[in-house]
Amino acid sequence: MSTPRTIASLFAAVTLMATACSAGTEAPTTTAPTTTTTAATTTQAPTTTEPLRSVAVTGDIEPALATALGRVLSWRVDQRNPEPAMSDAMAAPLLELDLDLPETVEVATAMAKLEGGTVAIVRTAAGDVYAAADEGRGWQIVGAATAAGGGWFGGEPRMVLVLGSDARPGQLQQRFRADSIHVLTARASDGDGTIVGFPRDSWTETEFGTMKLSSVMASRGPEVMTDVMREVFDLPIGGYVVTGFKGFEELMWDLGGLPIDLPRGIPTQEFWAGFRSGEQTLSPPRVLQYARTRKGVPGGDLGRSMNQGTVMLAMLRLMQANEIFAIPGFLKILERHTWTDLPPSSLIQLAATAFLLDPEAIENVVVPGTQGRAGGGSVVFLDDEAGPMLADLADDGLLTP
Repeated sequence: MSTPRTIASLFAAVTLMATACSAGTEAPTTTAPTTTTTAATTTQAPTTTEPLRSVAVTGDIEPALATALGRVLSWRVDQRNPEPAMSDAMAAPLLELDLDLPETVEVATAMAKLEGGTVAIVRTAAGDVYAAADEGRGWQIVGAATAAGGGWFGGEPRMVLVLGSDARPGQLQQRFRADSIHVLTARASDGDGTIVGFPRDSWTETEFGTMKLSSVMASRGPEVMTDVMREVFDLPIGGYVVTGFKGFEELMWDLGGLPIDLPRGIPTQEFWAGFRSGEQTLSPPRVLQYARTRKGVPGGDLGRSMNQGTVMLAMLRLMQANEIFAIPGFLKILERHTWTDLPPSSLIQLAATAFLLDPEAIENVVVPGTQGRAGGGSVVFLDDEAGPMLADLADDGLLTP
């Protein structure tokens, strides 16, 4: 299994409807049976004369996963086969995808066991890709993409809260101030999305009182932090991922250096050297330093949040430089250094979605605000434009130009 060098970081239900026909009530009783019988014979004929089509899956794949994928692909080529265990949300997109499905499909597989289940990426010899997860109820295919481009890895837009804790080594990383607060959205169908940063000192009204947004996680934890983002800002967030200084740096050591194009330089700080603008590769400690720096950064807390989004985009580009088989191994590394409430099926969907995104089509923005003072400390008051901006984001995961 290959090892990835990156982190990434980001969706609609479809209902199938059947039509019904009604017969007139005035038809003569002597002719109606003849008409009905003729129609039935005509419509049923193909099901008795055409052989049932199916797809066999062979190659580097465990038998149970091969069976699950074979059932999905057999139903895809011939709906007379039993419909496999999958949601209606996946059934309709699967029928629309232009997949290469001969009678026998040769595949290769990469797998990883995570907390809560096992995930897999399956790629056919033709280049089609399938994501799968077993969360204790057997393998299910949870996404697919064609070799020519385009795919479905869950409802859209996917929206995840990414939190960087201010905890130092020895401190509880899940219950400390949120130094980095970002909402990531991703739409695999169009390859676009948005990275929205929230200033950590955003002065926010919550059911627990008015406080800095970063303090919600410190006092209540990431689950409540996610609830606040949903309830206060009306964002349909699907889950969270959180790490701290120690976890982030260890993650970067596992993944390697980060190639990045810095839009502007940053002057030398009290405890570390500054940064030059332009293309360069940052070591793990330097990535963390860049993400933490706000002194000398235009906009202070707001500018730092924008820089953190720049790091996320650089990670996405690095991820896409790897084979898609790197995804399960990447998720295993991610599990060692982060905490999340997302199940394995959602994690494999999100990671696979990252391979379908165009980094140039992802907007990196920060919620507008003005620095001020409240409660005896420095805070950021979100501007009036913040409400409409976040409502626009909640609608489809994008911001209207």
